[in-house]
Order: sequence, then structure tokens, then C-alpha cells
Amino acid sequence: MADGPDWELCELQADDDDALREAYRDIYIREYVSADVRDWRGRRVLFHRPTFDHAFSEATNYRTSVGVHDVELSLSRAKRIYWIKKALAASDVDVDVIGQTRQDSRGLPRRRRTLIVLGNRYVVVLQLTGRGGYDFEFVTAFLASVAYLQEIRRGCNVVEKVRRKIKPQSCGD
Repeated sequence: MADGPDWELCELQADDDDALREAYRDIYIREYVSADVRDWRGRRVLFHRPTFDHAFSEATNYRTSVGVHDVELSLSRAKRIYWIKKALAASDVDVDVIGQTRQDSRGLPRRRRTLIVLGNRYVVVLQLTGRGGYDFEFVTAFLASVAYLQEIRRGCNVVEKVRRKIKPQSCGD
């Protein structure tokens, strides 16, 4: 994806799948759960420990899984663990923020903000909250296909746009 951000992947090595999952979980806890994470406007984002299990796993067939993830560690998601902060900072990237209302597991409506980093189709899903001085709670993050991005955008409004600032060059540069 040549027009997207050139963000590095976090490729860890471990003796087995459990150790690899724990190594990525340690990064998640250190960089997100135990840290003060904010978006480009300084709004605080809460990261819960248990969210790791959902956010960094995936279903082999999303359409028929009914939200059940059968792949305990998605390397595609885990390798992009640092991309969440980069998307939230929105530095040197274009981001569309989509406002959505989705039902939670109890059938209650939840207001969400979905950040779509244009150019690399990286999606970060946040839920609005007012608890504990936080503005948002992290839900998940993943790469999306063009078709899935169209589905996300269907019936939703862009509530905010962040566009990278292109520095003007002089003739001598």
C-alpha cells in the first residue's frame, strides 16, 4: 500500500504460541493499559487488560462466527500493536472518524467512533465513555478490506477528519 503510512511491524519470536501471545500481551499492558494514552486532541483512551484477548484474536470466518474468535493470536493484528498509538496520534496520516451506534452483548446501544487510517486501511474502534476521566475505551484494531470499509461506512457519518499537513517546499529543497 504505497500511499499509506510506512509503519514498522512488531515481529516477535518465542518458543511456542503461548509464549508469543504473552510477549504481545506484555507490550499491550505496558504501552496501553499502564500508560496515559491520548488521541490527537488530548482525549484520554482507556485500555482494559481483558480487551487484549478480543482485540488480538480473530475468527477464521467472521461472517459465521457470531463474534467468537477461534484464532487465539492473530499475528496480523499483533504485529501492528504499535499502530494503535500511531493512529490515535494521527501524525502524518489522513484519518476519517466514523460515528456509529452498535448494540452491545446485552442489546444496549453503544456509541462508537471508528478511526480509519486512510492509505493503509487500518481501523481502530473506540467506544465513547465518561468513566474515570476517560473519553473513550479501546475495543479493537485491525486491517480491513476495501469491501469491509465500505460496509463500516454504510449508514454512518464522518464526524471528524484529520488530514496530514504537507509542508511546502521551497525551490532550493
